[in-house]
Amino acid sequence: MIPVLDKNSIRVITQAIEPEHAEYVAGIKDIMNDVATNYPEFEENDCCEDIIYVIKIMAFADKFRALHWAAKTMDYHKTLDDFCEELEEYKDEIAENIQSIIGQFDSSKFTKLELPVGDNPLDIINELKICVANWFNLHIEDMEYEGCRNATSDFIQTIHKYVYLFRLCKLNQA
Repeated sequence: MIPVLDKNSIRVITQAIEPEHAEYVAGIKDIMNDVATNYPEFEENDCCEDIIYVIKIMAFADKFRALHWAAKTMDYHKTLDDFCEELEEYKDEIAENIQSIIGQFDSSKFTKLELPVGDNPLDIINELKICVANWFNLHIEDMEYEGCRNATSDFIQTIHKYVYLFRLCKLNQA
């Protein structure tokens, strides 16, 4: 079941997006329109942020995989490869957990989202950290999401580890 995304959900989801990332917000609005068109029977819901979150995680995974393939040094190549594996594992776990709560996704309804961030792994991972933390905080008191929060809390720790490793790669490159 994929719900319609309402204006309040868009506001909550995009609250951490800076004005210069307007195309990211536009991407979210496009997703909202796609879901609204495909599922007009849903007017109000509480799970649209979950679907957008999975779409965002998919976009971050695509971005990191592209950076991995284009890495200029072996340090970055290896670190990005390792992080891509961690991100893929989290993406799969969180998508399955969310579906156990809100129902099965219809993959044909997913819209690809392009990230507005550049090619600096540190910038991108910090954007990812904001995205993950915002979603975590949306479900901080909901017992249904306990497993999701545990997986997300672990993933935030993984993000911190890779911030450190990307900084080391940057130092080695200088």
